[in-house]
Amino acid sequence: MWSSGAADAEQLLDLVDMNGNPLSMLTADQNGMVPAFYGPEGYAYVWVDFGAGRYMMLPTDTIRRVQEHVTGADPHGDRNYADGLFDQAIPKRGASVAVDRGQAWLSVQVPADDSDDQGAVLRLTDGGSEYTRLRNDGALVLDPIGARTPLAVGTSGDVPFLTCHRGRANASPDGAVLTVASDGSVTSSGTVQAANIGSARLFSGPTPPKDPQVGDVWVMYAE
Repeated sequence: MWSSGAADAEQLLDLVDMNGNPLSMLTADQNGMVPAFYGPEGYAYVWVDFGAGRYMMLPTDTIRRVQEHVTGADPHGDRNYADGLFDQAIPKRGASVAVDRGQAWLSVQVPADDSDDQGAVLRLTDGGSEYTRLRNDGALVLDPIGARTPLAVGTSGDVPFLTCHRGRANASPDGAVLTVASDGSVTSSGTVQAANIGSARLFSGPTPPKDPQVGDVWVMYAE
């Protein structure tokens, strides 16, 4: 018995009969039939030579092998591979993500058209209504469920923690139309209106305001 039909094939000597007894050789009967036997592990096909050249023999336990393969726990090793990938994935809940310095935790590719205000990168829902959501156009809509604080912002140091720009957002207060500092002070480049303020304007400096209006307040001080 040989491992292949090639001239340099390996001769296989590890043969046993159906009862597990070693065989010194294969012997065909008068009809050319060879009794059932087991060959070495790892060989699906073997070649025999009874003096007329080598002929390949097909295994008779193919159905059993296929059944063992189909019912095996992980015949291809793909489950073990997938488990390794799942270990690197983020679970649906209870996740703890460690982000390397200078790296983004999550990057989302959204349509280039900034008019998409329907699709959401992040959406909070109770199954029927939408609440807080980060839309595909970059707008953040804060809409809490129930009577809860809609926005809480914390910061440290003397840097502004809220800046509003006319145009593209920037963390710097330079060019901001509205700035809220960490000490609570608010700076606005436009008119501040409220129910208890009215339309009065407040000026200070060495010279009176131009085009004064009724209700204006001027606090004069010397240069």
